[in-house]
Amino acid sequence: MIKPFSIFFSVVLFFILIACNPKSILHEYKQLPSEGWHKDSTANFEVTITDTSAHYKLFLNIRNNSDYPYQNFWTFISTQSPDSTLTTDSIECYLANSQGKWLGSGISSLYEMQVLLENDFRFKTQGKYYFTIRQGMRDDLLKGISDIGLEIQKK
Repeated sequence: MIKPFSIFFSVVLFFILIACNPKSILHEYKQLPSEGWHKDSTANFEVTITDTSAHYKLFLNIRNNSDYPYQNFWTFISTQSPDSTLTTDSIECYLANSQGKWLGSGISSLYEMQVLLENDFRFKTQGKYYFTIRQGMRDDLLKGISDIGLEIQKK
């Protein structure tokens, strides 16, 4: 029988290993309230870009538990550039297949899904960029999403 401490240690080690990516210029999660993610609440991220000649990969990282009631997940991601240009995109991703099996990696009842947003992105100007993520489901209080994250990697 697997001891609870072993499971906990494995989960912590897993998250430490995936966080140690030397190409990442941003790899951050925001923990969401355990009672649910309110439709008006946002997760905010900030990154300073100095290299506008580089190409980047952008990822949305989602941690959900087995209480998440849907197969898919809609989110709205807004980006504000240093010159105050604002762009917003809606993203749909599938967290489970049609049989209800979770698609992300996970242990026990916590699953993690990484969604590629941009494979070859270039920031136009140097400075601070602000990313805002809001859940786009119809629930006023969305249960089952425990953390939402953003990762930016230099190619």
